[in-house]
Amino acid sequence: MNYRLICLAFLFFFLYYLIGVKKYTRWLSGWKQFHIKDKKRFTKLISTYLLVVGFTVLISGFIDYPFEATALYCFTLGYGDLLMVYISNHIIE
Repeated sequence: MNYRLICLAFLFFFLYYLIGVKKYTRWLSGWKQFHIKDKKRFTKLISTYLLVVGFTVLISGFIDYPFEATALYCFTLGYGDLLMVYISNHIIE
């Protein structure tokens, strides 16, 4: 059991709550808010990413398997990169 990953998962869940439920888009400081066409869709995509990665990190915190760090790193970055490309092509003006 890795307590650091479990704490990191709860951080992802907290960010999901702030962005997905409370709609605090100011937490997304890397994106210029006036270039976003559909803010509702944008927050839904980002909050879904945070929720999926949070569950993945939480499960990874309880299960110990070989190459855990590499698999988790590749999954989160790969999924995040694909999401960024999609957002840049379809949601940002």
